[in-house]
Order: sequence, then structure tokens, then C-alpha cells
Amino acid sequence: MTKRRVIVLTTGGTIASMPGGSGLNISGAMSGESLLERVALPPPSLVEVEVESVLQKPSNAISLDDLVTLSRRCETLAKDPAIKGIVVTHGTDTLEETAHFLDVTLALNDCALVVTGSQRAPHEEGTDAFRNLADAIIVAADGRLTGLGATVVFIECIYAARQVRKLNTYRLNGFGAPGGGQLGYVDGPRVHLAQLPLRMPPLPLGERLPRVDILPAYLDASPALVEASIAGGARGLVIDGLGRGHVPPGWLESVEHAIEAGITVLVVSSCQQGPVNFSYEFPGSLASLVSVGAIVVPDQSARKARLSLAVMLSTPFPDGKVGMASWFQHPLSRP
Repeated sequence: MTKRRVIVLTTGGTIASMPGGSGLNISGAMSGESLLERVALPPPSLVEVEVESVLQKPSNAISLDDLVTLSRRCETLAKDPAIKGIVVTHGTDTLEETAHFLDVTLALNDCALVVTGSQRAPHEEGTDAFRNLADAIIVAADGRLTGLGATVVFIECIYAARQVRKLNTYRLNGFGAPGGGQLGYVDGPRVHLAQLPLRMPPLPLGERLPRVDILPAYLDASPALVEASIAGGARGLVIDGLGRGHVPPGWLESVEHAIEAGITVLVVSSCQQGPVNFSYEFPGSLASLVSVGAIVVPDQSARKARLSLAVMLSTPFPDGKVGMASWFQHPLSRP
């Protein structure tokens, strides 16, 4: 096996936490070098590992500007023919969002990219920090991951960034891919791939990401939520719809108002599994939302659709809303 070079980019999170004076954890306090010292790495003759700090913060504090910075750094590293893999360590609260953002903004044709974190801090009993990082490095160094886009490695499982979600607040097996399943697994030094992800072409990324709001639909929710986003200057809205993509009937006029004001509106389902669909005809149904100009997103969560839309709005998008609607249609869903 040819020696492979892997770069670990640290951003903070639980995986880089240290105990504070109050007895609570300080997220991002541990340097990447200190973390790597305690990881059982592959033999140096097979993998050369370097570490670089990009951010040191809890993932709830990661900003849109931070995502652009991280994507640009990964893009630069991925263009270096000597680098075969990139590992990003990240807090779990927003890990799925960052992984998805990197997946939709980077081509990664010649480099693997793996995102990982931990549910327990390195100093806590039974921590998953060191095993997850070791597995992520093993996966990033495996040539078969090249060209597959961003993946997430957690508790010996490999997930596609498009499908992975945090499912539990504290358990070690806190991540999964509802409706999609894992791409494969890590068993010691062995990487097994059972399926390959189907990726959309990467999106062009502008210098800054505009504001896109997520609006959750729920029983008798007020349309004032929509009006507040309009007044607040949002460039885009993602409606986290009920069931197949529905909202309370009183929302329809406000959604139309938003679209007339030049705001791009997406509709997703708040369910963990299953796409939105044109199943019903009533005020507030998906069909009625589309009739006033909303865009259907069949298979992304609201948090991921928000970032996809923000990227689209960061630079002039080919064919405008028609092009956006086409991109959001998963290739296998097209007639």
C-alpha cells in the first residue's frame, strides 16, 4: 500500500473538550495535537497524519462565515495531489449541517473527506473520541472513499453526509441515516463499503451566505412567523412542513406574500423518513404551496435544505428558481 497523507482539521466540539472549574466541560479547549497524541493511528509507513486547527469552539457557535472558511480550506487541501484524505473534527450539535455543507460545495474528485466528533469528552469514562477519530483517519486514508463526497464516521459506521442525522442527545450511537442506512463500517483497520452514495453536482459558493430562515409548521401555527421573516430581511425560507409537506391554511397568503417579495421558499417534511408529496388538495397542502411558487425538496431535512439554499443564493444561480428546483430533485426521483 502506498503511503497516504491525511490532514485533520479541528473545529472544537465535545471531541476537543476539557473539564472546567465548575465541573462542566469546556468545548473546544483541547488542541488537535493533544487529541491526536492519544489516538491509535495507523502505522506511519502507511498513513502520514498532520493536524491543523481551523476553529476551536462548540458547534452551536459555528457561523455561516465559519462554514465558508472551512469549505475554502478543504478545497485548497483537496487540490493538493499529495493529500489523499481530510478529516474534520466537529461538535455533534451541528455536525450534520457542516458535513452536508461541505458535501454540496466541494467536488472531492481526488480526495476523501470525513467528518467525525464524539458524544463523550476525551476525559470522560467510556469516551468515543479517540476511537471515532482513529476510524475517521482510517476511512479518509482508504482510496475507495475518494470521489464519494463528504461522509460521517461515528461508532464504526460510515454515513453519507446527505442522509446522516443526529438521533440521540447522549448515547454513543447518536447518529444514523433514517431511510438510507449506513454506507459501510470500520472493523479495526478494515473498511467495508456496502453501498455508494448518489451525489448531485457541487454548488458554486459565493463569498458570503445570505440569511435563510427555517419555519416549523405545527397545529394552528401563526402566519405571523412568515411575516416576521419577510420583515427581518430573510432571502430564503424553508418550511418544515407537516407530514407530506403541509402548513396551516392561514399560511398560504403569507407564503405567497413572501414569494412576491422575491424570497425563495422551500418546503420539506419534518418527518425523519419519507418525502413530501402531492397527495392532497386543500388550502395549506403542498399542492397549494407550489401553486403560489414554493419549491419542493423531497429528501433533505430543513437544516440541510437551508444551507443548500443559502449556497444557491450566495451567487447567481443558473436558470434561477427552475435550476434550483431541478437541483433539489434527487436523480433517482426524476421521471
